[in-house]
Amino acid sequence: MIYRAVWNIPLNLGNYTKNNVPHPYLKSLLINPPAPLVPVTWIGIHIRRSDFLTFFRIDTSVEYLVWAMNYYRRKYINCRFLVASDDKNYVKINLGNFSDVFITPARFFSGDDLAALALCEHTIATAGTYSWWAGWLAGGNVVHDLNYPVPFQNCIKENYFPPWFLFPHNSSSLKWKPPVQVK
Repeated sequence: MIYRAVWNIPLNLGNYTKNNVPHPYLKSLLINPPAPLVPVTWIGIHIRRSDFLTFFRIDTSVEYLVWAMNYYRRKYINCRFLVASDDKNYVKINLGNFSDVFITPARFFSGDDLAALALCEHTIATAGTYSWWAGWLAGGNVVHDLNYPVPFQNCIKENYFPPWFLFPHNSSSLKWKPPVQVK
């Protein structure tokens, strides 16, 4: 019921709006990119790993992320991907070789990352409410991995995902497995 519960709630982001971003350099790149990158379609990617690797024991695969990026590359011209993650080293290793991928700076805290993702036109979401909010704030299309929410969350997918979320592909490397019972 996430989207149904928050749909009509007025949202106050303080200074974080699409017209007032505390990162002038980032905003200038998004609004007036240097030639020959005009026009640019910005797609935000949120990759959550840390506690999801241990608590949910699930990881979004690089294959899913690359597939989702290619989905947008086929759909829009001059795509640029802005990646926010709690594991920037993972992103550098697995997506850093793409010339159209930009990783938010290490000095960004979670609010900075969310503000940057909200500036994008479309979203590639992996897991958790952070990805959900990034997609909602950005507007546009949201490609989401079908492995979330995991079964023990007792969450009905129809109530979790807004109707504009897309599920054209599902390829997480680790499927959810119930915890091992220790005797």
